[in-house]
Amino acid sequence: MKTKWDALIKKYDSAYQEELKALLWSVREIEKAHESKASLAEQEADSWRNLSDRQYLHSGDLAFDGEFRSSVAELKARLDFAIADLKEDEAQLKLRVAECARLVRKYEFLRERELLGYERAREIHEADELEDWVMNARSG
Repeated sequence: MKTKWDALIKKYDSAYQEELKALLWSVREIEKAHESKASLAEQEADSWRNLSDRQYLHSGDLAFDGEFRSSVAELKARLDFAIADLKEDEAQLKLRVAECARLVRKYEFLRERELLGYERAREIHEADELEDWVMNARSG
């Protein structure tokens, strides 16, 4: 049986699903950013290892490596900024997901309460009809 709450349940359940997708995307993006940062750190460590092992053949190699490390540092800083933004977005998405879930539960509760009210009214009506039938059977 349809109730006035069904449309709201559908609306907020749909919003919940969309917000949840956005949250999962955000979590994956944060993971990717951390993986990229770890990869950059590994490449930077390799560069420092090569420098300490004196594996450079020419002075140009050393200059290139310095530029490389500078680029790595800039990329790491950008990743830190992106991760901070993504975490802020993730926090907002978690709040919206929780709010949608709360609203779905609220309207499901109200729907169930309304359905129980209909059921109770039907049972009372049937009991009244049964009582009327019994009273009519006794008097007749």
